[in-house]
Amino acid sequence: MKDKKRPILVKFIRALSRHVGRADGSVRKWIARDDWPFSREGPWDVEKVRAWMEIHLKPDAAAAYRKKAKAAESGSGEFAGMGILTKARAQKTYEQILQIRQRRMIEAGDMHNGKECEAEMSKFLLEARRRLAELPRTVSKDLVGREAVTIEGILETRITEILNDMARGMSKGKLDGSSGEN
Repeated sequence: MKDKKRPILVKFIRALSRHVGRADGSVRKWIARDDWPFSREGPWDVEKVRAWMEIHLKPDAAAAYRKKAKAAESGSGEFAGMGILTKARAQKTYEQILQIRQRRMIEAGDMHNGKECEAEMSKFLLEARRRLAELPRTVSKDLVGREAVTIEGILETRITEILNDMARGMSKGKLDGSSGEN
């Protein structure tokens, strides 16, 4: 009698992502795909999901780099016979490659400074908060004596105007929401 290997079944997305070596968000996207052949909810057979991945997904591009960097760091694999100086040079080369790739991504506009972005977004959110906080004072005289449906329409229109104005400002690179028009 052949000794069959029992399938590994997992019930949760986090467990599946851990078993297949991908991010939880990626696994969630797979499950939402039309060509996902398994149930939308677990349990999932890990080996069958891996087979599906090989057929339908691109390989993890960063995996090869991570493997080489780890091998260089530990001195294993193709780096096993290297001396300390050679290992240091290899590590420096990998870091330079990453810096060049990062610089190209920045120049292409595919990457930006996270702290600057966070500061700009904070300014934008504070401006949105300020404008929405002003709304009751600026619209109150237009609402007096109106029916509820009319009030809702006026408020909806004013909020939409504020958000559209701020969106135009964002698209012009002004996160304070001012579109330059008054």
